[in-house]
Amino acid sequence: MFKNLLPLTLILFFTQGTTYAFDYNINRKYDVTRAFLEVNERRIYGFIKDFSSYRTRFHESADGIRAAKDLYDSWCALTDHRSDIECELIPHKSTPQSSVAIHIKGSTDKHIILGGHLDSINTNSTDPNAPAPGAGDNASGIGVLNELINILMIKNYRPKHNISLYAYAAEEVGLLGSEDIASKAASNDKKILGVLQIDGANYKAGPKSIVLINDYTNYEQNKFLGMLIDNYLRVSWGYDKCGYACSDHYSWHRQGYKTSFPFESNLDVENPFIHTENDTLAVTSFSATHAALFTKLALSYLYEMDK
Repeated sequence: MFKNLLPLTLILFFTQGTTYAFDYNINRKYDVTRAFLEVNERRIYGFIKDFSSYRTRFHESADGIRAAKDLYDSWCALTDHRSDIECELIPHKSTPQSSVAIHIKGSTDKHIILGGHLDSINTNSTDPNAPAPGAGDNASGIGVLNELINILMIKNYRPKHNISLYAYAAEEVGLLGSEDIASKAASNDKKILGVLQIDGANYKAGPKSIVLINDYTNYEQNKFLGMLIDNYLRVSWGYDKCGYACSDHYSWHRQGYKTSFPFESNLDVENPFIHTENDTLAVTSFSATHAALFTKLALSYLYEMDK
């Protein structure tokens, strides 16, 4: 999660991407509940453990650049048996770190976007190589996306709409990767049904299991996520606000797209170790239970949007 205020020009100026009215009904319960059976907490845990084993994933560090390339290689290996899937390593002018994407081709010209940031940061040091394992922020979110890819491959899922999963570069220093990707999507008039951001998915604190960030997000899509939680997950949830452009959802919101950002806890009890060398799996008692819950939310969002 990005902790600092963005430049004023980024906050104030909005453009308008192509969005579409969507009938937020829940009618794929059989498919969703069957997909839930494939969620593997041990696989999610293993991914988070591996992805947080780099000394840092800071966007300017050699490890951070390598982490993006390694993720690209891993996602390509997961999907290379499918001719309808493109694996993409996306360079940016604003950072040496690349973003990573998986694109699954559908039969329409509309798109569904899910994403989270791959970089990490240690705000206690100015050294770009300072330890920043980023297990919670945001190896957990990329772990959710990685598990989603695994399940879609296990189910041999063939979508109606185009589906893109993004691991954004350089979120921690100003949403650089997602800003580039979202602005290009708007410039190309990409027709996007909705965007889901996964940033912080494995730290459970406070009474709410899932908290929907309600600033710089879409009211209707947030209500839909609440319906998904009530119907499929049946856990406590609520709303909170960042008060600033706190994660990559803002980049899409700024372009006029419908976005949502479900978070792991209320912000007043969020993981106190993010952006430090202590953001490790020890903080979550070496468990990925909460990330498995977020995987189910992402699955239900994808399936119910893809119709």
